Amino acid sequence: MRKIILAVFSLFSIAVDAQVADNITFSSYVGTGLSMSTPSSTPFLWQVMGHYNVNSHFAAGIGTGISVYEKTLVPLYADVKYNISKPHKFVPYVECGIGYGFAFDKNTNGGFYLSPSLGVQYTIGEKRKILFSIGYELQELERLKRYNDKYVNTEFQEHLSHSSICFKIGYAF
Repeated sequence: MRKIILAVFSLFSIAVDAQVADNITFSSYVGTGLSMSTPSSTPFLWQVMGHYNVNSHFAAGIGTGISVYEKTLVPLYADVKYNISKPHKFVPYVECGIGYGFAFDKNTNGGFYLSPSLGVQYTIGEKRKILFSIGYELQELERLKRYNDKYVNTEFQEHLSHSSICFKIGYAF
């Protein structure tokens, strides 16, 4: 009897996992951008996200990745995505991530992260898509700066707000 209950429970778990997996989408992007801040630093971006698809238009999830300016930051953010049209070969979408970027350098603190974008997804399979987007990225951080010469020796906290127009390409499955 115990083996039968265990087998039924296992089959039920597999069925639930299969249903949940139909509503979950993972995606990854790589990109770069045009810096709009001073000091200027061309960013390199890599993002990974998991979304729960509420319906064919709206999805919400979480994401992380790496944003490399003059310092490397690891953002952790909530992300929402809205598909503007019904599923076709090409589907335009709007996406926005908001959260916090963590810095692992000893003299750097992370800060606020915002990344809205507009894109198009190209369907290459039942659940596989290629993603192209253009957007904006704002990443704030603080760092300790030192200035030394023969007359002055000082340290100060510098607040930076990196903003850039970003171009990303990605893959969703």
